[in-house]
Formats: sequence, structure tokens, C-alpha cells
Amino acid sequence: MRPRAHISALPDDVLLLIISYVEVRDILALRKTSKRLCNMSKLRWVWYDAMKRHVVQKGLPIPAASIADLKALDAEHLEARAVHAARFHDNWNSAHPVSKKAIEFSAVTYLDDALPDESYSRSSVTHLSFLPGRNGKYLVSVVGRVLTCWEVPLGETEAYAVAEWVASRKIEQVIVNDDPQAEVVLAYIAAHPQAQGVVECRALSFDKFHGKFSCRMELRAHRQVATPLHTLHNDYLVFGDPMHVCFLAAPSMVKPLGKSALAEVPENAILAVKPVNKYLLVVRQRTFEVLPAPSWRGVRAPYSALVTASATIELDIPASSSVIVVREVFSPSTEEPPDWPDEPVTVLSRYSDDGFETMHQYDLLPNLKAREAAEGKDKGKDKDKEKDKDGHGPLLDRLPCIFPSQYTRVMSVAPSCCDLRVGPSGKGFWTETRNIVVRHAKNPARCLVGFEVGAVEDDDGAAQERAKAAGPRAPRAQVKMCQDVLYARRCNIHEILWKKYMISATALEDTVGRIAVGDVTGKVEVLDLA
Repeated sequence: MRPRAHISALPDDVLLLIISYVEVRDILALRKTSKRLCNMSKLRWVWYDAMKRHVVQKGLPIPAASIADLKALDAEHLEARAVHAARFHDNWNSAHPVSKKAIEFSAVTYLDDALPDESYSRSSVTHLSFLPGRNGKYLVSVVGRVLTCWEVPLGETEAYAVAEWVASRKIEQVIVNDDPQAEVVLAYIAAHPQAQGVVECRALSFDKFHGKFSCRMELRAHRQVATPLHTLHNDYLVFGDPMHVCFLAAPSMVKPLGKSALAEVPENAILAVKPVNKYLLVVRQRTFEVLPAPSWRGVRAPYSALVTASATIELDIPASSSVIVVREVFSPSTEEPPDWPDEPVTVLSRYSDDGFETMHQYDLLPNLKAREAAEGKDKGKDKDKEKDKDGHGPLLDRLPCIFPSQYTRVMSVAPSCCDLRVGPSGKGFWTETRNIVVRHAKNPARCLVGFEVGAVEDDDGAAQERAKAAGPRAPRAQVKMCQDVLYARRCNIHEILWKKYMISATALEDTVGRIAVGDVTGKVEVLDLA
């Protein structure tokens, strides 16, 4: 009788090829079947290939590492990072996302008698932010006029205060630097202690070795000029409406930015500002504006480009809040990033029209013709190139992106939807009130509703062939909602009527899968979803 065929009869190279096509959780399951598969699943090649297939190619962030670091990591570290990234992604898209671990601590670090200012609540957490590029290890909290940086290590059960900064008045707004390599990590704004109607803005650097903050820039101006803070990127800070940019590195200076006439349009306040490689995307209530970034690759843009070289599009109805999604697609290429990303830049805007609350998705696709002209591939644009020699930035026909003629998708949201948060990988959430079932009873609760913005892949083979025949085109983007809430906390009827909820601040770190929630009592919860 011929023996029955079994997978163990296959040679090692065939088994390794099979393992390379299964998911991360299946590799861990194969490890428990036999000693041979257990030894094979611990090989460095297996986890290096799993990292490329299931993490890098899916656009997932690599925890505590970069593309360049993968070749230097051993099998144990590659496995830990691949498993962590896969578990976070699977948990986020599961039917019931749950936190694997929670760390609770009090953000109130000063006693009552140590705070002489009586004009604000001493315990409410007004702001939470993870420092970018630190893999969720450092969390910044604001209680009154006290700004504290906490160290919350992965796998630990406690949080440790690393550095504190006490402002002269209550801190009204904090913004963190989205460039982890920059010296300045955050900027805040607070009222001037003496002058009426004047605010002071300070940019702080963080020294984790000595455990302290240091002031790198101080700016005083009228409140109408300096507020609000929009974005802090690398060595520049954008603030105010009309917008101004303050360069933090020497020579330090303040210059106007963008079209000041847009600030005079009724119901056209700035909702979101985001650096997009070489450009700056400004989302207002009624308009989108694209202009050159104040600095790109260490070179500052000329003054004329900051105030004249911009393009806008006007929308019909005003939005109440917006968030800009610029996905960082992790590519092994060592080339410099393009002027505008290959992935669509997505804008999510919340609207209220005739009693209907909706969320609109707008996709700004890259302008491939403008990229070819910038790279010198379009030989028929020589005359236009001569027009750019004066340094006034891109022309309107050289717009790096294609403005959307209409929204891509409309989603209905609850009237209580607010506080949109999004990370570099496209994962994000907003806060809203829902009825949740607890012990067979429905109760109102403040919930974090998660979503993920990603590229649409055509599963149909015929559709892929038609796309290839049509030539290169930009990928589409889609917003995928989580099947269940990420976090929920019960609230009473008084919170709903007065719209004063216990949850006062939230933060997201989507590299390692962490969410921070602060409340009015000074309590902070850090949830690990991986």
C-alpha cells in the first residue's frame, strides 16, 4: 500500500515557500504543530519575509524600527515587530476591538496650594499628545498651566513623570512637532500674565536625559494675530488667521503666509493645516488651499512664493471640522520623497445641513502631468519652465494635485461627533455618544469610533488588466469603519444635556497601537490595542 502523502514529507525549501504565503498568526499556529515546523518558524528569513509581505507591503507602520533597520535586526526582534504590527491591525479591524492592556494614572502633579491661579479647574486634563517618533513611549498632558511629559513604557504597569513645564497662565492650546528629528518638540500658547489681550507662544525642546523642557522660542502678539496654532513641522510654526509662519531656526523671523483675502470670507475659518511634502494643504470651512511649504529639505521658500503662489477651490456649504489624512507608505526605496505623495491625500470634513450630520470624503489625487514636467520628462513644457525661473513657485497649471470636483463618499454621523484624530498610517477615530449594552441594559456612553483610510485594491483580474492598459493612474482611497467602538465610558443624562462630558482629551499613536483618554478629574488611561 502506498503511504499517504503528508506535508511533513515536503523538503524544507518547499515548506519555507508555503510559510511565506501565510499570515503572521498562521505562522505562530504552525509553530505548535511539530518540532520541525517550530524550528523553521524561528528562522530569520521567515520573519524578514513576513515583515515585508504582511507589514511593509500593506502600508502598516513598523513598531520601533524603520525600513533601513530591518536588515540589522535578528530573528527575535523581527518576529516581535511583525507580531505586534499584525495584532494591532487585526484587533483594529476585528468585530470587537479590545484593549489588551490599560495603564491608569493621575496627571495632576501639583498640590492645590501650589497653584495660585484660581481662574481654572485644577484637575481637568485639557490636552493629550504622544510625541511622534517615540513609539508611544512619551505622552504629553496639560492640566491647567502645568505641562508634563510622561514615560509610559510598553509592557509596564505604571507611568513616570519625566519633565514638567509651568506656564504663567493657563495653557490654552498645545501642538506637537510632527517631525521626530526636529529639536523643538512642541509649542503652546497662553495668556500674557500682565498685558490685556496679549498672548505668548513658546516653543519647547525636550531633554529626556536630564528630564526637562527648554524654551527655544518666545513670541508675544495680540490674541487675534497669534491664535490659533495650526501646525508645527520641522523648523517652522504656522499660526493665526490670516496665517503667519514663524521660523524657529536662525535666522528667526515671522512672515505672512497664504492668501489673506480668504480670512475675510464669511464662515471660512481654518479647520486643518497639514504639510504634504513640498506643499502645505490648508482646509477652511469653504475652501481648500495649496501653497508651497515654508521650508522643504532644509531650504526656505522665498517670500513671494509664501503669499502669491497658491491655488484654491471653493465649496458650497461650510464645514464644522476637518482632518487631513496623509498616509506614510513605507517603501524600501532610498530615493527622496516626491513633491506630492503617490497616495491620495484625503480630507474628512463634517457638515451640518438641514438637520443632517454628515462626513464627506475628499481625495486630492497627484497630478501626474505636473510631476513629469517637474522631472523634465515633458519636453513640450520648456516655455512654462522659463516662467518659473523667478522663484515664484509652481504655476496654477503645475498644481501638484487635482482638486476634487465633488466628494468621494458621504457618511452619516451622529450629531455628537467631534474631536477627529488620525495617525500617519491612516487609522483614526472620533468621539460620539452612543447607546451601549451593559448587562442586558442600554446605557448612554461616550465612545471612540475608529476608522481607517487606505488605498482601494482591485480584486478583479479584468479590472487590473484594464487599469494597466489605460496607463499609470493614482490609486483610490477608501474609508473603512471599525465594526465596533474602540473605547466606551458611560455618561449620565446631565453630561448629554449640558454637553460637558467626563472625557476631556484624547490622543492616538498608531505605530504601536496606543490610545490615551483623559477626563475632568485628572485621570489618564493609556490603552494598548496590540
